[in-house]
Amino acid sequence: MLSRNQIRQAAIQYLYAASQAPETEQEQDEGIWDILMEPFRGDYCKLKAKAVSGHLTRDYPDKLRLFVTRARETADKLHHDPLTLPVRDQLQDLLVKEGEFNASLLQLKKALHEDPSNDRGTLSAACDAAQELNTTLMQMRRRLLDALKDFPAYGSVWGPLISSCNKLQEINDRINCLIHPDGRPSLAEMKKVVEAGQDADGLYREAKTLGEEILRRRDELDAAINATLENYTPERVSAIDRAILRLGAYELLHRKDLPAPIVISEAIRLAERFSSAESPRFINGVLAGISKTERPA
Repeated sequence: MLSRNQIRQAAIQYLYAASQAPETEQEQDEGIWDILMEPFRGDYCKLKAKAVSGHLTRDYPDKLRLFVTRARETADKLHHDPLTLPVRDQLQDLLVKEGEFNASLLQLKKALHEDPSNDRGTLSAACDAAQELNTTLMQMRRRLLDALKDFPAYGSVWGPLISSCNKLQEINDRINCLIHPDGRPSLAEMKKVVEAGQDADGLYREAKTLGEEILRRRDELDAAINATLENYTPERVSAIDRAILRLGAYELLHRKDLPAPIVISEAIRLAERFSSAESPRFINGVLAGISKTERPA
């Protein structure tokens, strides 16, 4: 579950990074977010890879072997009828694609368990390849099943093949539901993965919105901060303390739904996490001063 604390921490880190390059271009700005989101996207990528290569496809090898056997038996029974050549071609193409999908699952497991660098790029690429093949297989099976309807005389031949196709399709449907939940209830084993992806997307969206809104009001917020500084020139405020103060000042000035003590307390915790030992007291004093001015009792 995405928390307000996670959003604020990501926003603070963005504000700090942006302060090191005030004239940040859009491409550089996205680069900052790529770095900040790496842990969250990495966790989601690992969860998804484990799901796709593990419990979602745990019965795939057995069902694949059964399908291969039935596909070959069906092709043999149709060999004498030249009109069924398109069906046999589709079966052959499907067998090839199933082999590619099986290989992609093995590659995904290797990237997940054997890559010592635990590189998300490698894992993400392997996961994307498996997902792309998953979608292709679903489409190919549907076309095959539609093609079988044109040969009702072979209904008794199609039965075992159709049954095997449907069992494989169930596996691909699981993976597709993981990739595209579309508001549908997820299987219990997929819930954690889906929620992790939603949290990563939500964190990026909400933290980015908050960070950009604070930067848009930077001059106003800095004026409120500087007016409250006592025996402390603005130039002496560290970049990370300035980021925390801007967030706190923004919430005091523009988030009147948030009680001032909560805003100040949360800012102090951010200072304890990200800044120096002296910073919590400093942050408390400045924000308390802004609160007295902007939110008089």
